[in-house]
Amino acid sequence: MQHVISRQQSYPLTAAAFWAAQWLSGFARPLRQELNQALAERSGALWRPLQVRKLESATIRDWIAGALVPDEWWRVLDGAPVSNLYRRELLSNRDPQNVRDFSGGPYGLVIRRSSIRALPTWSRGQKPADEDGFDRLQHGSLEPLTPLALLHSSADSEWWFALAPDYRGWVPKEDVAHSYDYQAMNNLLRFRGAVLLSPHARLLAPNGDTRVQMGTRLPDLQGGELPYPARKDDGELEWSKARLDGAYRLADDYLRLTPAAFFSVALTPLGQPYGWGGVTPQGPAIDCSRFVQDVFKVFGLMLPRDASRQCAATYPAITFSAGEPHQERAARLSALRRGPAILCMPGHVMLYLGRADGCHHAVHAFWAYKKPSAAGEETVPVRKVVVSSLDLGMGTSSGSLLERLTSVNLLERPH
Repeated sequence: MQHVISRQQSYPLTAAAFWAAQWLSGFARPLRQELNQALAERSGALWRPLQVRKLESATIRDWIAGALVPDEWWRVLDGAPVSNLYRRELLSNRDPQNVRDFSGGPYGLVIRRSSIRALPTWSRGQKPADEDGFDRLQHGSLEPLTPLALLHSSADSEWWFALAPDYRGWVPKEDVAHSYDYQAMNNLLRFRGAVLLSPHARLLAPNGDTRVQMGTRLPDLQGGELPYPARKDDGELEWSKARLDGAYRLADDYLRLTPAAFFSVALTPLGQPYGWGGVTPQGPAIDCSRFVQDVFKVFGLMLPRDASRQCAATYPAITFSAGEPHQERAARLSALRRGPAILCMPGHVMLYLGRADGCHHAVHAFWAYKKPSAAGEETVPVRKVVVSSLDLGMGTSSGSLLERLTSVNLLERPH
């Protein structure tokens, strides 16, 4: 079965109705506004950039320092060991000595799919042992129409250090239209808007065509066209129009969180390529936490960007101890009666589907797994969104996916 890694191939593991039938009496239907506020408070990593009016320079400097990844993560740049001189040049481009207080602007709207990065550079950072496909300086991808508070400019004037709704980092200025008129930006984003249900679609925009990803809300979309920010030559915001192109599926508004809708949305991106931070050398992709984020966005629910923050923002319904055997874990997970559930492990998150012939399954975006082999064990590449058994990896040094879980989390506190 395509995009499935499981021994239970006789079951319809990619059919939303198969999984939804297991959750008909136990699915949470939260109040959206109250839940989003609680998620923001618990995570400490969700913001409203257009509502930020004042920040002291010391705070911004701390955030700039905090955006940098560990040294080991960028010992290799663009495929070669980096010199200490070039490292110093990249660090100095952050221009920390010239950070000023932020006092009510400028603000920005992302005009095309962009990136938010650990340093103001496009150089790809990797660990010495990384396979190609990882850019450790990439924090994440930004969708068109993402609002930003623009806190500081790089020394080369090519990058903004920005506060996005779910991250802080460096954004290329060419992808942002800026203005002090936050009210005009707010007015656009407050319109009711269609929500993209397809894995992605193409938007014909004034500064060039761009990709939009599942869960993107398109405010005031009418007849395939919507009001849209454009960028003047000096970067200033002006208003124009954009148009959706090609085949795509939309909802008139955020969907109601039901088992049928949730599993239909969660299984929609099957086969989409995996990429750390939402990119690969070949182009756009999706990583594990962005996949989870996009699924919940369709229902108007905002989770943090990182896997660890997503697990911190949600409530553990089951907590596993280190060394707890696979079968004991399986029995405890079988007793779960509420959903939707996020499966948490160090550095990875998955969406729980349910059981097929007693075997637990999840849908997730991931890179690879280990399996036993004649030589001991081997790494099997995946590099896409798949449905997989939680038995995956059993008998290896890493253990099964189920054995690596730290908790099973819910959106709201378990009763």
